[in-house]
Parts: sequence; structure tokens; C-alpha cells
Amino acid sequence: MIAHITGILDRKSRNRAVVDVGGIGYELHIPTSTYSALPESGSPVQLHTHLHVREDALMLYGFSSTRELEFFRLLIGASRIGPGVALNILSGISFDEFKSAVYNEDINRLSSISGIGTKTAKRLVLELKDKIKDISEDTEYPADTANAAIAGMVSLGYTRSVAETAVHAALQSGSSLDLGELIKAALKNV
Repeated sequence: MIAHITGILDRKSRNRAVVDVGGIGYELHIPTSTYSALPESGSPVQLHTHLHVREDALMLYGFSSTRELEFFRLLIGASRIGPGVALNILSGISFDEFKSAVYNEDINRLSSISGIGTKTAKRLVLELKDKIKDISEDTEYPADTANAAIAGMVSLGYTRSVAETAVHAALQSGSSLDLGELIKAALKNV
């Protein structure tokens, strides 16, 4: 199993990234939230990974945080949810919003995600309601400051998912806990 990849970001697009590790380029399928957290091409990068094995292909999926990886694995563990649909979910909704929708059985919110119909949304609620609590909460940074920075980015027009990923990446890079500085650092990650 490949747990993570550390190397130089060769190139990135909305759904793929290529990381050069010792002259070998690894192509990873990524959600939009990870794309938003990636640095510029030519910069060092580390992505948490999941290797999906099919009879006709080996596919590597990359994530900017272990929480995203756990969310992805939770989703592909549900019946009839493959990696492609799981990436659509990760790209269309933040974990906290998904968790809230599952607990509140908000079928309309879940079915508004690309690739998720009403039947699939109902199945997700049924299958994941008890399992979703197993994903660890992000406790690596002060919630008040992070939530305020996320709210600030949302008010600037970014989606909540993109804002959460950018703020989390800014905090992991050691950015100041001052709200203004945190938002500036997060904007650089978008």
C-alpha cells in the first residue's frame, strides 16, 4: 500500500496531479479541495494516497489531508459508490456539511451533488449514519480562528469546501493565528 507521496509537483489540473519522485511521475486523481490546496508547479508537495486496484488498472488517488482520505475511504466503502463518485462527493461538499446532511437525513442536499440521485442519497444516509462518526475531527488548530477565516473566504465567494481546505493548508504551513494573516495565507493556497 502506498500511504503518501512526497516529491515535486510537476503539473496539476482540477482532477489530476502529477508528482515527480526521483524522476518518476506519479499521476494522482484528486478532488477539487485538494487541487485548491496544491502549491504552484515546481514546489515540494506531499499527498496522502489511496491505491485502487481494478482488474484492468491501478489508480492512485491523492488527498491534501488524512481527513479527506478517511472521508474518501468511508464513501467507497458504501455499496455502489466507486472512486469516481466518491471524488465527486468530495469535490461537491465539505465533510462537515456531508456529516450534517447524513445526520439530518437531508436527501435534497445530498442529491444536489453531481452523480448522486435520490436513491443513492437515501442509501448513503442509511449506510453511513453510524459509520461517519469514526472519522476524526480536525483538532490541529483553534476552531474559532479557523471558522472565522473560513467564513471570511465564503463571504468572498469561495465554496465552503475550498475555503476549509485552503485555511487548513495555511495553518499546517505554520501561518499566524491572526485572522487577517490567516485569510491572506489561505488565499495564496487557492
